Amino acid sequence: MPPASRRYRRGGATRDDTVDFAQLSGAAQLEALHALVDGARTATYEAIGMHTSDAPSARVYGTDPLDAVATANEKFEAAREQQRGDAAADAQLDAIGCALRAVVRLAKAHANLRDTDEQLQHGDVAVAASAVAEAATLLAELQADADAPHLVARAPVDALHTLLVKKRAALRAELEYVAAETYRVSAHGPTADVAVAYSVAANADGVPYENPVTPSDLFFALAELGLARARVDALADALVARCFVPLLRSPADPVAVARTKIGATISIGAFVGPRAEPAAADPDLRCALVRDKWAIVVDFVQRDVFHDVDVADDHADVYAYLGARLWTALCPLLREALLVPLVPDAAAAAVADTHRLVPLLELEEKWLAAGLIAPDALHIKAAVADLLHAYVAKRRRDLLTTVASVLAIDDTNTV
Repeated sequence: MPPASRRYRRGGATRDDTVDFAQLSGAAQLEALHALVDGARTATYEAIGMHTSDAPSARVYGTDPLDAVATANEKFEAAREQQRGDAAADAQLDAIGCALRAVVRLAKAHANLRDTDEQLQHGDVAVAASAVAEAATLLAELQADADAPHLVARAPVDALHTLLVKKRAALRAELEYVAAETYRVSAHGPTADVAVAYSVAANADGVPYENPVTPSDLFFALAELGLARARVDALADALVARCFVPLLRSPADPVAVARTKIGATISIGAFVGPRAEPAAADPDLRCALVRDKWAIVVDFVQRDVFHDVDVADDHADVYAYLGARLWTALCPLLREALLVPLVPDAAAAAVADTHRLVPLLELEEKWLAAGLIAPDALHIKAAVADLLHAYVAKRRRDLLTTVASVLAIDDTNTV
C-alpha cells in the first residue's frame, strides 16, 4: 500500500476515535488519556531501544512513536476543552499534561536523531544540524524538568544523550570537511590564493551528495551547532594574512579574481621581504592603491565567500561578525601605515589639505556600504576628525600666542 494511503487510513481512524472519545464521560476520558500516554511512552522506549541497538529492522519496520504521541496530544486537547471549568478534572489533566510533555520531548528528540546519518549522506547538513540542535534543546528541557525522573525512565534518556554526542561529533566532522573543501588557502612562491567552492558535491570518501552543500548550508549548520564564529575566525585570519595585509604592505602587487560556475579564486602577489616600493615614497598614491585593491577583496568576500547568501537577511550576524573581526585587526594597521604618513607630526599643517585623506575615507565608506562594518565603527573617520580638531586647536593656540606677544610689546616709538 502506498505511504499516502497509509496516512489517509491513519487519519480516518483518528477522526473516528475523536468522535468516540468525545462521547465518553469525563472519568472515562481521563482513564483513556492515561492509557494513551502510557502507550506513547512505551512506543517511544521501544523505538529508542531499536535505534540505539542498531537493529537492522529499526529503520524499516520500527514504529514511529510520534503517531502515538500525536494521538495522545489530540485527545488531551479535546478533553481539556470539554472539561474546562471542572476543578477536579483540571487537576488530573494538569498531571497528565506534565507526563505527556515529557513523553513528547523524548519522542521528538529521538525523531530528530533518528535520520541524521541519512541526512548527512544526502548532503543535507543544514537539516541535520537543525535536528541535532533541536534534540539537544529537548533533552536539556527534559533534564531541567524536576518531575521528569518520575515521568520517563532514565535509561532511554541516557541512551539519547549518548546518541546525541555521537551524532553531533559525526556532524561536526562532516562540517569541518565541507568547510575545508569550501574555503582553501594556499601560498606558492610570491603568490597567495584564497579559493571558494560554490558547492561541495561529494563527501570525504568520494561518495556524491544527493544535494551538494553550498556556503549558505554550511553557515546555517555551523550556526545551529554554535560553531559559526570559530569558523569565521579562521576565515578572517586567512583573509587578513593572505589578502589585506600583503596589499597594505605592497599595494602595487597585482590582484586577480578568477570566477567559474563552480567557484572563484583570488590571487595576490604577496609581500616577501624588503624591496623598493614604487608607491612607498608617495603616501597619496599608496593610499589610493590600497583603497582600490582592498575594494577588490571586499567584493570577493561579498560575491564569493558568501556566495548564494543574502547577507541582508540570511546569516547577517555571521557576515557582520566577519566584518567586525576583519576591521578590528586592520584598523590599527591602516592608521599606522597610511594615516600617520599622510599627516606626520612634523608637518601637522598638511592635515588642512583634506583631499589627501579622501582615498582613506573612501576605503572605510566602501566597508560601510558593503555592510561589513556598522556606522558606529568608522574609526578612520573619527581619527581624521580628531586630527582636524587637533590641528584647528593648535592653530588657535598659535594665533592667540602671536596676538598676546604683539600686545605685550612696549613700542615706545608709536606715534
